[in-house]
Amino acid sequence: MDKVWEIKDPEAYLQKKKAPSGPRPAPAEQKDPAKAYNLSMFYWGGGQLYNDQLRKGGVFMVLMLLVFGATVLGIIYRVELDQFLLGRGIPRSRTFLTAEFLLFLVLLFWVSNAADAYRTAARSRKMRFPGVSSRVTPFLGSLLVPGWGQFLNGQPVKGSIFSVLAVIGIFSLLSVVLTFLAWPRLDAGDARFIAEGISAVCLLLAPLAPLLWTFSTYDALKVSHDDLLKEPLWERIKAAYYRTRTQGLVRGIIPQIKGTFMLVIILVVLMIVVQYWFPTGFYTKWLSSVQTLLRDRGMTIVPELIGTVLAWMAWAG
Repeated sequence: MDKVWEIKDPEAYLQKKKAPSGPRPAPAEQKDPAKAYNLSMFYWGGGQLYNDQLRKGGVFMVLMLLVFGATVLGIIYRVELDQFLLGRGIPRSRTFLTAEFLLFLVLLFWVSNAADAYRTAARSRKMRFPGVSSRVTPFLGSLLVPGWGQFLNGQPVKGSIFSVLAVIGIFSLLSVVLTFLAWPRLDAGDARFIAEGISAVCLLLAPLAPLLWTFSTYDALKVSHDDLLKEPLWERIKAAYYRTRTQGLVRGIIPQIKGTFMLVIILVVLMIVVQYWFPTGFYTKWLSSVQTLLRDRGMTIVPELIGTVLAWMAWAG
């Protein structure tokens, strides 16, 4: 005959069976994505160290020291370095093109390591990061680098887009200036032709940099004053749809976009004022003088590009 065990207190028995053995693990610390991003923007790997990624943070910090140390030494011993490279059969134009490529990678890595620190800290949180409470910090961040304020507002997708555009804008401005200064010393060849082509493209993109800074700064300031704008894009689309259904298009949508609409009007008025005070003849004379200067320095692609712009301005005028 089988034995039947009698359990006097089933609830206590079940609780005892379910209770885990040993000490309970401490809850994971929730990191601050904004702090992680700020630290990595000031020095590579700072946000990774804050996120307890000691190996990755250490590697990034050492990489930053190597990059900036090599840059400083290259500037100090530029003459000796130039003679060494020429002695190895490496022309100056190829060295310059390589330096441009490395500059672009450094700028891209700078914002990427900060974005990586932000996302790692965001994954440690149980709830979505709502952004910083300060109304001024995002404005100042985007004033320094477009996209910084968007990350501080808890908008990593928008911040990443602005950051990549900022890298392109900063690189374009630096490339135009550096190519102009270094051009007389560059050797003729394929590398010099490629460098001038890059400079021509950057010359077209450089005027967009001030617009990017203006829009990013304005967006960061506007979002920091409206917590609803910090919500995910899909949630804001649904909220806009419900407002349209309940309040109509005019009352439901127009008040939400009036700030952006006013910014567009201000920019258009500013362009009209600039055009009034500086007529087309001013730009034509200025571009013609720049074209002559670049031709005297031996450039071909950029002067032809300016000539195309002058022909278009003459046709439009």
